[in-house]
Amino acid sequence: MNVSEYIVKYLEDQGIEHAYVIVGGAALWICKALSHSEKLKYTFCNHEQAVVMAADGYARVSGKPGLAFVTNGPALTNTITGMAQAYVDSSPVILITGNSNSAHVHYELEHDIRQYGTQDVKTSRLMEPVTKKHYLLDDPAKTAGVIANAWQTASTGRPGPVCIEIPINIQGADCPCAYPPVFPQEEKKLPADNVKHVLEQLKQAKRPLVLAGQGIRLSDSVELFHEFIEKLDLPVVNSRMGIDTIESDNPYFVGRCGTHGSRPSHFAIETCDVMLVLGSHLAPNTTGYNVEVFSRQSHKILIECDPAELNKYGVRIDEAIEGDIHDFLTQACAYLQDAEYQAKHEKWVACCADWKKRYPIMLDEYRKDDVINSYDLVDTVSRLAGENDIAAADTGSSCSIVAQTWQVKKGQRVFISGGLSAMGFWATSIGHAEANRRRSNVICFTGDGCLQMNIQEFATLAAYRIPLKLFVLANDGYEFIRMSQGGYNINPPFGANIEDGVPIPKLQRIAEAYGLKYVHCSDPHALEDKVREVLAADEPVICEVDVETGIEVKPRIRSIANPDGTFRMPTYENLYPYLDEEVLAAELKKAYEE
Repeated sequence: MNVSEYIVKYLEDQGIEHAYVIVGGAALWICKALSHSEKLKYTFCNHEQAVVMAADGYARVSGKPGLAFVTNGPALTNTITGMAQAYVDSSPVILITGNSNSAHVHYELEHDIRQYGTQDVKTSRLMEPVTKKHYLLDDPAKTAGVIANAWQTASTGRPGPVCIEIPINIQGADCPCAYPPVFPQEEKKLPADNVKHVLEQLKQAKRPLVLAGQGIRLSDSVELFHEFIEKLDLPVVNSRMGIDTIESDNPYFVGRCGTHGSRPSHFAIETCDVMLVLGSHLAPNTTGYNVEVFSRQSHKILIECDPAELNKYGVRIDEAIEGDIHDFLTQACAYLQDAEYQAKHEKWVACCADWKKRYPIMLDEYRKDDVINSYDLVDTVSRLAGENDIAAADTGSSCSIVAQTWQVKKGQRVFISGGLSAMGFWATSIGHAEANRRRSNVICFTGDGCLQMNIQEFATLAAYRIPLKLFVLANDGYEFIRMSQGGYNINPPFGANIEDGVPIPKLQRIAEAYGLKYVHCSDPHALEDKVREVLAADEPVICEVDVETGIEVKPRIRSIANPDGTFRMPTYENLYPYLDEEVLAAELKKAYEE
């Protein structure tokens, strides 16, 4: 085998079934080897950003690294947004890129010149900030070690993307490595005393709470997590990335917290006495930007596999424990078979359930007779979606509204544009859909502004008949930007409306030009029937929904303007629209009543 054939065979043998590709001159032998694979299917996208985003989406659904193949230069630079997205959201992607002759690559690096040949860029310098590791495969004898190490790095510990750069003269060279490659794996286990100590604190607490993030999913621990909270009688608050770790009708689910969270979740966070953080790195969109006072009254325990995340800027962590969540939950659930470690917190669970019942996200005022409200749209799709469906949301108002409103059912997965919040995230759902293998619906929400960022991938949907159900919130531009500018008294909005020059073309014409089924809805009374039509289709559908403009995402953390033009942060427990101080005090007091 040559180097490229060796790498493709290794990826095949790991059970990977799909790759995302754009071919190029500096990746000839890699793409040739891929074309001869009998096990790896591939999708050709129309932009390298979408190649990586689709691979990211495939990884999040399949649980295995997503594969992306591109060439060098501008193709490589186009991948950076997708790689940064996978990096901050802890998604395992393996990007394989070609490059010029290895002598040219080394000459550029060693002499620090801007460029040696056409299309050359310093791949290592571009990739290092947005990957767990960059590999320059410049010697065929290193092939086995590089590919095995890259696989392990991407998929173990805190997952994330890696990049393998292979110069053109190396790709077709004979590979002298034995097959299969062997790479030792180190396994660390939490000391039993640490696990028992956490269990004891949760049992003795009067108002314990779990803040659940996507690390529970990434560590394949959802079933263990459910057993854990049931045996300890623990209410659960989700971070936005941890939406699908628990069903919305679960009696222990309180709500989703953060800058666009729910009142019940914030009440619980600000009154709990012990908080266990599992799988969340406590980003500001979870804690609010006044991080020093986040749940200041609670004793906070953090279980985290990434040592760099153990000491969070500004957030007081009382016990930071480095360890794998799956290992922690496995050991904890073993101990919890013994009644000695189990607990009951009936009054606290009932208090959280009462908050959840009385402060819903979906309000009657969102159901209108003359115009479709975005909350009503998401609520309708959520209600009609089936168990095991996949839902996703692009950035902007659609992201926040889906994160607040979507009611998670058994078996559903929910993905949002998380840490990077890139416009055009909807292309990630290409990978969601192909990994899903038509087992259920894949639904994605995007705005008419975000849609344009990867509009070229309509061609990919059409060519491969990828059955994505794409709901486009048509609100004449950038609704979230309008809301943000209005909050800071920037009026009229700048660069956020069609009438201001933001170019939003006619979607029906675009969909029809690409040969995609197009559905349009502007009547609230027809909304449910239109949604049913879209979900029943066995093909890609673009559903444009004319939604009310000028809406606010709420409740949310909103800065308060001072008379002198400065701003102050509100308390975490009082989301906008602000509750009367007496009402707020009475709600929080309920947590302490015996």
